[in-house]
Amino acid sequence: MNEIRINARLDEQASKDLSFLREELSDYTITDIVKFSIQKAAQELRDKSNAKQQNQIWLESGFVGGFDAPDDLSTNYKKYLADILDEKYPAE
Repeated sequence: MNEIRINARLDEQASKDLSFLREELSDYTITDIVKFSIQKAAQELRDKSNAKQQNQIWLESGFVGGFDAPDDLSTNYKKYLADILDEKYPAE
């Protein structure tokens, strides 16, 4: 494994955040906390990238929706919902 050593300057907020993490994760070393933070940030970016790619695949496939609905659903959704609820729960 290729290990690197880092030396970083932290601004006041980052320093406070590190202090908070050290208090909350007292069983972990600063190295472990930094590794975890890097891994978490990298995973979030990978997830965003994958979501964008999946969204692009859906757009390119032409698949936009998965149900049939009236053309005016976006403007009259409350009326349609009320009708469905009235059918499901009729007044006695």
